[in-house]
Amino acid sequence: MLKREVTKSKSLAYRDGEPVPFVQVREKAEALLNIYGQKDHVFLLNTANHQGFLDRFAQAGELLELLASTCGEVRALQAHWNELQEKNRQAHERLDYLGFQLQEIDALGLKAGDEALWQERLKILAASETIIEKADALVADLHQGDDSVYSVLARSLPAAGYLGEMFPEFAPLKEEIDRFYNVLPEISALLSSLAGKVEFNEDELNETAAKLSRLERLKAKHKLDLEGLLRKAEQLSAERDDLLNLHVDLGDTEKEINRALAEYRALMEKLRQLRRQAAKKLSALVVRELAQLEMAKARFEVRCEEIEPDAGTVAESGTDRNEFYFSSNPGQPPGKLKDVASGGELSRLMLVLKSISGDESGATFIFDEIDSGIGGKTAEFVGEKLRQIAERNQVICISHLPQIARFADRHFLIRKEVRNGQTYSSAAVLEPDERVREIARLMAGSTINADVLKAAELLLARSQG
Repeated sequence: MLKREVTKSKSLAYRDGEPVPFVQVREKAEALLNIYGQKDHVFLLNTANHQGFLDRFAQAGELLELLASTCGEVRALQAHWNELQEKNRQAHERLDYLGFQLQEIDALGLKAGDEALWQERLKILAASETIIEKADALVADLHQGDDSVYSVLARSLPAAGYLGEMFPEFAPLKEEIDRFYNVLPEISALLSSLAGKVEFNEDELNETAAKLSRLERLKAKHKLDLEGLLRKAEQLSAERDDLLNLHVDLGDTEKEINRALAEYRALMEKLRQLRRQAAKKLSALVVRELAQLEMAKARFEVRCEEIEPDAGTVAESGTDRNEFYFSSNPGQPPGKLKDVASGGELSRLMLVLKSISGDESGATFIFDEIDSGIGGKTAEFVGEKLRQIAERNQVICISHLPQIARFADRHFLIRKEVRNGQTYSSAAVLEPDERVREIARLMAGSTINADVLKAAELLLARSQG
């Protein structure tokens, strides 16, 4: 496991209780930490970060959230409008297709349950002659013929009545005979009525068979049953109505876009005003801080290219472009920072910006070779800036200058050694007396005497105080 021993402003990496070679720490840190060296200023070279820094400096977070939300609304409405436009462009062809599909289904005049009714009607029409013949025969046999059941029962009723009087156990059966006798006219009337409704009609027979045949073809074509076809007809009809009303939807959506866009523009104007105020304040502050780093003639500006938004160009952070401009030489107009600043200038500018901003409180910063090309009083100011950042962040600084190193809360000595043909780097924690000696070494090189040690001790004491 890789762990860190964290102090107010320094850290050291260990693995299983042993120091990890510093080069390994750096390899891990580049993915996890913010590393700033003379050539590591991707942040400043990427102009997209300038606006983000300005917004954090301006504390525009709440306004940006509102702007991003409104931007999302405009984009969603615009996407919907584009979809409607595409549908409108294809509407003519689609309407023809929908009309054909609907006509094909509507031509049958379908209703729920029609299929079963048509099948039953077709069965009756196909057997109409047989139905009439059998109904007439039943009527004759049961009621109307001379030898019908009704006539036989009529002749048998007196005998049945007599037997019922003679034998009580026969009386219930006699009642059944009477009931059957009385229902026979009703059965005959019903049969006559049903037979009267049946009339062979070849046209109706053919038409019903044709409708069932067309229905079967439609079911096979759409792979649906009758209920599915009815639902499909409703869907096709609804889609056709939507297409016919597209111009209304387009107009309504356009109004919604204009409303949301007006809200976005109002928020953009508030954000512009906030950025203008912050840009003026930030520029003055950076120039003042750079003057303490031996860059008294430096000029720093935040310039804004204001771009009016429309529905196609809205962005979550606004449509304007804010960029840092810089000049380190008198008489030279400020140019784009990424085009005119040297590595050393970028390094100092990054230090100033990080000391100004408190937006990354709690993060860890590694400053590599921040002291390149400076010394004396400038180095002291660099050290002070690093200490300011360390008040809210963990800072690791690799330095060869005592004016900078003296501000640290904890010191580590980095060594290189070769073992078995391999080069290893390690970082060791320095105890108080070792810290004095290393500061003295940075001050005087290899020639260290009591006076140098005393000066180093005083330097550390003054810095820590």
